[in-house]
Amino acid sequence: MHAPRVVSRASVALVTLALAVGTSAAIPSPVAAETPGNIAVASGEHAPDVAVSYVPPWNSAAALNDGASRPTDSLNAMWGTWGASPVPDTDVATYTWDTPVTVSASTLFLWQNAGVGDGGVRVPAGWSLEYQDAAGDWAPVRGDDVTYPLPAFDPAQPKTSLAPVDVVFDAVTTRALRLTLERQVVDGQPHATSVIEWEVSGVAAPDDPDPEPSDGFVAAEDVAVRTLTGVLPSLPSRIWVVDADAPLREASVTWDAVTPAAVARPGTLAVTGRVSGYEGQTVAATVFVADEFSQATTSIDYTSVITAPGVAPVLPATVRAAFDDGTAASGVPVTWDPVAPEAYADAEAMFDVSGTVAGFSAGALATVFVIAPVDQTTPLVSIVFDAAPEGSGWYIATPKAVVTAQKTAADIASIEVSLDGGTTWRPYTEPVAVDVQGEVTVRARATATDGAVGESRASAKIDTVAPVTGDRIEVVDEVSALVTLSPTDAQPGSGLSRTVWSDGPDADPAGASNNMFATYEKPFSVELTDAPRFVHVRSQDAAGNEEATRTITLPPRTTTPVLEIESSAVTRMIAGKAYVIATVKNTDDVAVDLVFTSAYGSKTVMGVQPGKSVSASFSSRAATVPAGQVLIGATAVVGGQEVSVERTADYRAL
Repeated sequence: MHAPRVVSRASVALVTLALAVGTSAAIPSPVAAETPGNIAVASGEHAPDVAVSYVPPWNSAAALNDGASRPTDSLNAMWGTWGASPVPDTDVATYTWDTPVTVSASTLFLWQNAGVGDGGVRVPAGWSLEYQDAAGDWAPVRGDDVTYPLPAFDPAQPKTSLAPVDVVFDAVTTRALRLTLERQVVDGQPHATSVIEWEVSGVAAPDDPDPEPSDGFVAAEDVAVRTLTGVLPSLPSRIWVVDADAPLREASVTWDAVTPAAVARPGTLAVTGRVSGYEGQTVAATVFVADEFSQATTSIDYTSVITAPGVAPVLPATVRAAFDDGTAASGVPVTWDPVAPEAYADAEAMFDVSGTVAGFSAGALATVFVIAPVDQTTPLVSIVFDAAPEGSGWYIATPKAVVTAQKTAADIASIEVSLDGGTTWRPYTEPVAVDVQGEVTVRARATATDGAVGESRASAKIDTVAPVTGDRIEVVDEVSALVTLSPTDAQPGSGLSRTVWSDGPDADPAGASNNMFATYEKPFSVELTDAPRFVHVRSQDAAGNEEATRTITLPPRTTTPVLEIESSAVTRMIAGKAYVIATVKNTDDVAVDLVFTSAYGSKTVMGVQPGKSVSASFSSRAATVPAGQVLIGATAVVGGQEVSVERTADYRAL
């Protein structure tokens, strides 16, 4: 036996709620029958959590189920895996639902850019689906005609959204579905994959309601048995159950009949059992059917129980073992080490008990939580967000906070929510959009009719604003241009991740004649040609926001004098009104005349001297302005010639 460990009151409360949920949990209604549809879409009633093996900042894991399957080349509108290091052979995405779902088909919308730009994304070499069974193991979906088609590669369209591909399989009820993409290997290199949308066709499976408080068990043995092909399984006649606020005990169970057809071939099946004395509650057993068994145990499931101070813990007589043939059995005898009374004498302690299992040297382990009975008198309050963040951990779209409050000793009188750390509170009537930036803590509180107050809080990192890349162009000796980029990310935010750039003769950033995109590290020089040359830039932040690609036009190689100015624009709130303020610095050595043109008017400033800066402000006459640009025209006489130049200064929304 291991030494006792003292745990915090918060830890004890969590364990109490987890093991004794029947004492206070609300009783959900059974899920109504539905028409099969895309059960994975984020806006749906049964939206799953999304997890991926890897996602770079400029892609989005949340795009997998945002409901947008239309063709796109926007990188943040798809899940991608370019940049994973070390380079894997497969890419994996997993949907996990909070309620069982019955699914029978799936559709993939793939994307590629083979040979264009970064050129590292290709059609996968293959793909497959697995579901999680009742035992928590992964198994492939099955069916007489299960095939995983791939879209054809058209060399004439190396960068494109591909036609959807579908797979249909035998309906299966599960809480999780896993997609595996096998990377295509070209010249010995596995290439990344991208998915615009992953749809899953199904319905929410009917769910049994929880028992009334104190009328049912809150936990039961995870039953697993093994049988040979063609042999009916021998299911246990008794299993252990845990009642609310009561130790583990054994109860009789009656199982549904298993037909010979169900064990005619290797696989797994679930069998429902009804426990004596618990009307309306069922348990499930997983039956593993195999042609032959291995006796080599690979692991023993971890066990945990609770007890009260001074009450000897009751540990199960058997444990669940996994074998190296992929099967499991729950009726494996275990002998637990003796437990000294002092180990469970005090509340808020926890300790481990070792167990001996024949044929498995590592044995078994059980953790005992010593918990004093807790009388819950304040409302139980919880906060969840209506969507999962990106793989980066940040939200790039405004999430909504969903607050629930459950009565305990008295009815709920009011619910309130705060987005500023509790400084101000507002009544809660519906999910609240968390429309602030940075690392945010949402607080909620519920007040009961007897005055008792329950509170909860939840944190989120939110950055919905894409970075902006400014630039400065210096023409050197009329033959080259030195390009300096100045990316910025709105604060508070996730911070810049990287800026990429490409140059070439094509004004289209995706033009095949342009150079590949590279990561910006320092100012770079571009050789001018007889025709205009173009520099394409965009920045990404750590959250996953990506700026729309900006194109900078470089002048053709010429002896025509060049007028040099620097420009920028910002938005400001002045006396309750939104203003756009554009600033120009004359970096040339001659005086210039300037014309500022915006969506809110135009202004002219004459004779701006070398080295001087001037600003023009424009009132929107409103409390907000959308993002936009100020067009700046500059005119001067340089070397006896009149020279004009135009610049645009981007400004952000306010």
